[in-house]
Amino acid sequence: MACEAAKGGALLLTSSQMMKTHRFFRAGLWLLAAWLVTPVFGAAPGEIAPFKKPKPDESDAFFASRHIPRLKIEIGPKEVEQLNRANREYVRCTVREDDKFVYEFVGVHLKGAAGSFRGLGDKPALSLNFDKFRDNQKFHGMDKLHLNNSVQDGTLMHESISRSLFLDAGVPVGRAGHVLVTLNGRDLGPYVLIEGFDRTFLKRHFKDPDGNFYDGGFCQDLDAEKKLVTNDKIKGQPDLKAVWAAAHEPDATKRYQRLQQVLDVDRFYTFVALELMISHWDGYVRNRNNYRLFVPKESGKLIFMPSGMDQVLGDPNFDLWGMGGQVATKLMETPEGKKAYRERVTWLYQNVFKTEVLHARVDEMAEKLKPINAQHFPNSAADLKRRLTARAQVIAKQVGIPVVPAAPRKPVALNKTEQWQSKNEAGTPQFTTPTPNGKRCLFIRATGETTASWRATVPLELGPYRFEGMVRTQGVVSDGNIGGGLRVSGGTRNGGLIGDTEWKKVEFDFDSTGGEMAIVCELRAKKGDVWFDLDSLRVVPR
Repeated sequence: MACEAAKGGALLLTSSQMMKTHRFFRAGLWLLAAWLVTPVFGAAPGEIAPFKKPKPDESDAFFASRHIPRLKIEIGPKEVEQLNRANREYVRCTVREDDKFVYEFVGVHLKGAAGSFRGLGDKPALSLNFDKFRDNQKFHGMDKLHLNNSVQDGTLMHESISRSLFLDAGVPVGRAGHVLVTLNGRDLGPYVLIEGFDRTFLKRHFKDPDGNFYDGGFCQDLDAEKKLVTNDKIKGQPDLKAVWAAAHEPDATKRYQRLQQVLDVDRFYTFVALELMISHWDGYVRNRNNYRLFVPKESGKLIFMPSGMDQVLGDPNFDLWGMGGQVATKLMETPEGKKAYRERVTWLYQNVFKTEVLHARVDEMAEKLKPINAQHFPNSAADLKRRLTARAQVIAKQVGIPVVPAAPRKPVALNKTEQWQSKNEAGTPQFTTPTPNGKRCLFIRATGETTASWRATVPLELGPYRFEGMVRTQGVVSDGNIGGGLRVSGGTRNGGLIGDTEWKKVEFDFDSTGGEMAIVCELRAKKGDVWFDLDSLRVVPR
């Protein structure tokens, strides 16, 4: 049954009309996107075995697009009342995409756990099911998706970068993108969109989607009763009990053999390794949380899939051997399991967890997110790249991979006038390059509320640095004592020079993730003058 076109205002297309109108155009787009993004692996001995690539479909073009759509979600008063009473039960809503397409009778309910759950009047995380109340209705080829409020991930990038690693390594997981959300007329800002675990997802990744699919539950291992999402007529969960029993076989040799029969061990090594490599403290391996389980009919072997990866890459020293999930713990206690796991971490580090590739993905996401907040996301990208690099260095150390020492970093002089460009952010500042008493300077004068700077862009290697130079002020008046000072773009100064000061050495410490950085000589003041001694300005390694 087709959705009715919206009445009044701009002409909107229903989901059915949209799919008919763009069938051939979209087919070409998603086939091209699938060709571009599908991972390819060989079958070299001792490495990850070849895996079935996800079937290309319309959703590939959606996740490959650089466009961030706006979803306007409209929930009626009766349905709002129902959600307030039972926030995990689906109610009907209407979803409008970019004021061009409308999806009616979409199922919606609130989602989120202790840290991320927010009420309907706040910034709630939501689950949308497009064919819950209308058969065969899809959103860019997907039935179910989640809108994460990302209150525990200010970068909005953790889910995307983590899921890309699992998909590269052949572990099925929902993809991540970004949308802007309006709920009943309230602009809620950016959300992370996550592809849902459902039958459509299973069809993309498995030959037969009719196997047993389970939700892992909240902080529960395999000995706890699971929610069976598919095949609810199957009673007793014998497949999970078989894995649990095999993992607890007292004899280590027999345990390994029994696990080989009921667990997709090869893919499990990858699952365990990547959860710990991304410091996923709230996943199955460490916390028995945020995971899904699938037993395909064709193999009958249990497959673990990750979820809820908004809180990752927080601790660069995260232990690759610390495990809480019993299946992981018991497998790695066997001599065969321990050896194979170490080899898998090494292979993933060398072939999948590649910092230059991950940095490029972060930069691409930050560029996509710029229209939302041009200042925030470049800073988030720099921080995330720094954490990825730090984590990679620790992983190499933990598994004994030799790291080629970097060449000694050298100081960078910033004493050429042509290196510097003036930038006015507020007010009517005066910029000059005077030479008082023969001293070459960069000069800024504030004659009203002013934010102004001289900036230079320099390439820096990875590591900690200090930007330093001699600064003098005269008559500087500034709220918060910010005044004149030095920093890097994205960095925040804690105070600065105000009033009348003689030449004084000023320093600003920062970390470089590698690549170009903008160096800033700045004045934030209501009035006053600042001079920066050009010949003293330099960036030095710490």
